[in-house]
Amino acid sequence: MTRSFARRPVLAVLTWIALAAVLVWTLWPIVLMIFTSFKPGNEIFAIPPTLTPKHWTFDNYTNVFTQSSMPHALVNSIIVGLLVAAATLVFCFSAGYALARFKFKGARSVALFILVGQLVPLSVLLLPLYKMVNKLQLLDTTIGLAFVHLTITVPLVTWMIRNQIAAIPISLEEAAEIDGGSRFDAVSYVTLPIAAPGLAAAGMFAFLQSWHEFLFASVFATSESARTAPVALTEFATEYHVDWGSTMAASVVLTVPVVIVFIALQRYLIGGLTSGAVKG
Repeated sequence: MTRSFARRPVLAVLTWIALAAVLVWTLWPIVLMIFTSFKPGNEIFAIPPTLTPKHWTFDNYTNVFTQSSMPHALVNSIIVGLLVAAATLVFCFSAGYALARFKFKGARSVALFILVGQLVPLSVLLLPLYKMVNKLQLLDTTIGLAFVHLTITVPLVTWMIRNQIAAIPISLEEAAEIDGGSRFDAVSYVTLPIAAPGLAAAGMFAFLQSWHEFLFASVFATSESARTAPVALTEFATEYHVDWGSTMAASVVLTVPVVIVFIALQRYLIGGLTSGAVKG
């Protein structure tokens, strides 16, 4: 591609212009959110508008951390996200391994049926899930919300892990069994270490899906004790007034952990999402 650009400088310039336009289009809302979070209330809708604050203030962040339930909601989001990531990896690795390794009648149909679950609108699942969670007496708890979030993560992550395991030669496991190990040993000492980057990506995907989910969280965790951060954002809006400064500050607080996790694990995420992409 580099040689092609060297031969066609116009194409290279147009490509860089297109990439710059996409970058600005993507980052502009984030930049606006960050600068607005440091503006006092009288500057947010000032005419003419300005991008950067004339008077920088941390009052919006102080309001978020002292006058709202956002700190407790962030803890709840972390708890729910970790529960969802752990449960998703346990369930989906078992299912994905079985679909990739065991040959049985209807295996492909079962795999496709699981993926169809990803296509069902979440609003359709609200009533049956509400009855199930209420029956289990997990309504308005972080565990109940994590259970509900599994319906979002399990279908796609099962397919992700299935493809990753299918890309690992089964001869490696057979070699471990020939050396005297059981299938459990082969999976534990051969398959799991090789699939670790993909599993890390799958766990991160599940955590992020739970982290920013709003619909289920607003229905299944309504009290302050179980409320998650996306729902807590609504505290800054009333029927007649929206505190945009605090809303933007809370949005920054909600975004920063995700960015840190992504930067720390981006190598595993990219490697995990691309591994097994050819062999299905």
